[in-house]
Amino acid sequence: MNIFLVLAAGTILALTLTSGWIKAKAWGSEAMICLFVGIAVGPLGFDLVAFDPVRSEEERHILEQFTRLTIALSVMSAALSLPRGYLSRNWRALALVLGPGMLAMWAVSSGVVYVALGLALPMALLVGASLTPTDPVLARSIVTGRIAEKCVPAALRRNLTAESGINDGLAFPLVVLSAAFLDTASDTPRDAVLIVIWEVVGAVLLGWILGKATGYVFRLGHERGFMETKSLTATTLTLALLVLGCVALLKADGILAVFVAGIVLNRAMKKEHQTAHEHFQDAVDRSFTLPIFILLGASLPYREWLQIGWPIVLAAAAIILFRRLPFWMLLQKVGKPYENRSRTLFAGWFGPVGVAALFYASLGLDKGGDPILWHMTSLVVAIAVVAFGISGTPLTKALGRKDGDG
Repeated sequence: MNIFLVLAAGTILALTLTSGWIKAKAWGSEAMICLFVGIAVGPLGFDLVAFDPVRSEEERHILEQFTRLTIALSVMSAALSLPRGYLSRNWRALALVLGPGMLAMWAVSSGVVYVALGLALPMALLVGASLTPTDPVLARSIVTGRIAEKCVPAALRRNLTAESGINDGLAFPLVVLSAAFLDTASDTPRDAVLIVIWEVVGAVLLGWILGKATGYVFRLGHERGFMETKSLTATTLTLALLVLGCVALLKADGILAVFVAGIVLNRAMKKEHQTAHEHFQDAVDRSFTLPIFILLGASLPYREWLQIGWPIVLAAAAIILFRRLPFWMLLQKVGKPYENRSRTLFAGWFGPVGVAALFYASLGLDKGGDPILWHMTSLVVAIAVVAFGISGTPLTKALGRKDGDG
């Protein structure tokens, strides 16, 4: 663990000092660099760090809690970064990508692993559910920074941010329902449906109550002068932790509850508060997100990949290529959630699989999922980090040129 802390801290420090150059000049991402660092220090490289969430229940628990916290903080930041009233003004476009769009991603991912790997249907559905959510961690690297602000229209950036924040919570019911059909499931499908209803309704209610109460005190504190703007980071962090803790006690959907709390808190914030919260997300990215990709690199199950052979590689590539993009083009023809074809292509490609998938894979393993769940998810995430890392800067600049010409 000490070796991992030294490597993680050193890597993050180096990336912090060179972050502007990496985004502007290098065709890569900080997450991709951290993944390669993890591979270098893991069993495939110098074998300094070993991490196996499949064989070790303790390490799986560490991964689950680490990724849960990271996703919660990321969706909180996503909620706070949106303009007030954004969801109510853009509900039609979001309904398309969160309704039929999300179900399509689940169906495609499940269908690919069902055919390519010959999995039983319940296991294929569980793998597909883990790979469904758009990751807010990797999505933020695409929609923030000087290049993104210059080349990606604000409406598109906000759409991707809102989608990634909401569907991370909505993926939880898909995982629970899929796990209920496993032979090892402790809940019947009927029980799972009732659990899902409570998890969603309870999450929305609890998130609204805690967000409303915090927002009221937050606004009152600034009006009366007993609270400072710089305390926003502490407020945001502790609210996310409070919601996670309360939801865990009630056994509801923590990620969705945190996003709802963030949206409600957002209504109490002024513009200067929304600007100040960016420091919070920068701290989250550096302190939580990047170490996860180092850990992923050190835990890649390459021996199992070799045993399975080419079907798992083809399945991963097919999921990256076809999980999202074709259906986003179809959604554009049906409901036009985006302004033009180039923006649709951009949104269809940049729906990355990342930390959220790792969280749901670890959760699925706890619910009795086969180890293939981790083998498939880790490969898709690793390929996604590299693919989206390499294509991020050039495709963002290409969108800027296309929109400029149009």
